Amino acid sequence: MDITGFSYLVFFVLVLAGHRLLQGRHEAQKLLLVAASYYFYATVDWRFCGLLLALTAINFVAGNAVARAPDAGAARRAITGAVVLSISLLCYFKYLNFFGEMVNSLSAWLGAGSLVPFVNILLPVGISFMTFQAITYPIDLYHRRLDKPCGVLDFAMFMAFFPRLLSGPIVTAAYFLPQLREPHPRVSREQGFEGLALIMRGIVKKVLLADTLGVCLVEPAFANPGGFSSPFLWLALFGYSFQVYLDLSGYTDMARGASTMLGYRLPVNFNRPYLATSIANFWQRWHITMSSFFRNYLYDPLAQSGVAPTYVNLLIVFVAIGLWHGAGWNFVVYGLLHGSMVALGHFRDEVRARKGKSAVVYRGHTLLLRVAFIFVVVVLTRLLFRSADLALATSYIEGLFVFRDGQFPVSVAGLLALGAAAALHFTPVQWRDQFMAYANTRPAWMFGAGFASMLYMVVAMTRGTGGFIYFQF
Repeated sequence: MDITGFSYLVFFVLVLAGHRLLQGRHEAQKLLLVAASYYFYATVDWRFCGLLLALTAINFVAGNAVARAPDAGAARRAITGAVVLSISLLCYFKYLNFFGEMVNSLSAWLGAGSLVPFVNILLPVGISFMTFQAITYPIDLYHRRLDKPCGVLDFAMFMAFFPRLLSGPIVTAAYFLPQLREPHPRVSREQGFEGLALIMRGIVKKVLLADTLGVCLVEPAFANPGGFSSPFLWLALFGYSFQVYLDLSGYTDMARGASTMLGYRLPVNFNRPYLATSIANFWQRWHITMSSFFRNYLYDPLAQSGVAPTYVNLLIVFVAIGLWHGAGWNFVVYGLLHGSMVALGHFRDEVRARKGKSAVVYRGHTLLLRVAFIFVVVVLTRLLFRSADLALATSYIEGLFVFRDGQFPVSVAGLLALGAAAALHFTPVQWRDQFMAYANTRPAWMFGAGFASMLYMVVAMTRGTGGFIYFQF
């Protein structure tokens, strides 16, 4: 089911209506949402529901075992079992062939034949998101971020909640499960309008802007980088950076909007990442729930163990972030580059602190230059994120810096989408907040007219609708 399509609109309206009709019957509402969520996931591929059930069962049992554990050792064993089983499922579906290729390369280097056969495995949509979300339950119970275990219906809804099932944001057990304990009051008119405005904003980001950038700039350039001029390749690379941002933030807006209309909260996932003043600051602004997960559930335990120095821990975390995005050496290099830059920034801050100097503060033109520099660094490393392998990334880099005759097929639609994307991202945030506040106070008929006009523009002006980029993660 395409969540920007008419079928999803009908599905959501029916679920929303059923949820409203069951107002005051909290358990029935949750049962409806669980059933609707499994139906939604089955429309993607019914076989994926088995994986969702397995992750739900493993971590629900482990979480209750942690809550009933007689001592810390027993609780840690329950967590270890849940994490190992959950990550093993993730590795099987997502990384088996990648690790098999590594083993075969090593055996070939030693003069032996291939040891691991290639296995054609269907990658379940959203497997990384649901795996990481699942293991937060036993861990949050152990660390008392969650004060008590939940019932099986609550946990099933936490795992399957359809607005964020396919592409996040990553919601921890400590954040979402407390929302399910008490019946929610009826969703107010303001909440309904806020949710609808978020959905509208997400559709515009995805369909009108991200997909247009993909069709007009990104896909042609990456399909054949040798056939285009250097300026076009630069333009396409900037276009991809905005495409991937608008694609995922658009999905997040739609997920948060649908959740708000149902009476639940999802966390903010982006904070204008291309205004970052350092690579570390970029990761504090980009895909915030993912960055927070790796910080809280991987970096902090590594740092507390004291086994390795901070810089090694940072590299481990960022290689894990790279691999989370995909099973390929390009993602490993992507993680190493970002981890090295974060580690270098951390080292610089430590040196300044030892010398009694305060942290660097950028203002005025230095702030502008710093933001521009970090933005270009992020854009260049996106090559590794977008390229199918290191060979394509290398070919694209050559095209960027070796000026040659080539095509420059820029369309008006592509330039308009790129300009609108930049304006949407770099204009002052208070303008957006003021517009959202104004929209939320408008009469229902005006909101309906705006929604109908937006749907018309989506149908009339879009250059093509592709799947969400982060569905592969």
